[in-house]
Amino acid sequence: MGVGGDSRIGLLCKNDQPVFSTVAERLREAGHVVQFLDPRAPLSTSQIDDLSLLVNKQVFPHALPALRHARQTGTPLWNNLPATIAFSSRLVGLTALEAVGFRTPPVQFTKPEGEYVAKDFLIWDSDPELNGEGDFYQELIPTEPVDYKYYAVHDGSRVQTAGRRVTSKLYGPKRFLSRARDRPRLTARLRHLVERADLGGVGVDFVKDAQNRFWAVDINLAAGYRNTGLESALFESITASLPTR
Repeated sequence: MGVGGDSRIGLLCKNDQPVFSTVAERLREAGHVVQFLDPRAPLSTSQIDDLSLLVNKQVFPHALPALRHARQTGTPLWNNLPATIAFSSRLVGLTALEAVGFRTPPVQFTKPEGEYVAKDFLIWDSDPELNGEGDFYQELIPTEPVDYKYYAVHDGSRVQTAGRRVTSKLYGPKRFLSRARDRPRLTARLRHLVERADLGGVGVDFVKDAQNRFWAVDINLAAGYRNTGLESALFESITASLPTR
């Protein structure tokens, strides 16, 4: 369990991100000092040393030395450093999704015949692109242009999940459509992923084919959790991650 107040919490996240702004206010009301840290700005070891906990919501390569410093000096990270580094690789992420039982599209390093999705190896290099150029390629799963985004947060005692339906970014700007219903088999595997990788929180993107099969296409440790109702779970998860006295 975490401490009951007066801790310094850094949120590696834009300060106008709606879900984490709400979570930050709840943390302040609980007596914690909360500071937003720009994920695109350099992160120094002195900033790490001032913190009780770093919530590494969004990570770019320039922050990795400071995160390694945090691990070496005992400042906890909300999502652990090995998982943060490993899941920055899309291929490692797909392997992890397969390991907990999700179906994923086959990967190849030459362009498939027909429509496909091009992806770069590292998540921060670019977004997936329909029929574009990339480091590797996956055949496009025939489906309506809708993504199913499922999220999981470990609140310190259990893993809470939520899902939503959004328009696919392959075809234009992402737009919220509706909450996605609970799917016990899918969410059980998602909980297993969180527990196996020792995560604070994660998002996984799925598409559904004409046979109503779900394909996991991306894993996201920088999830935004919008329209999920997981603000309380995130608050509890962050406070549970604080070091005990």
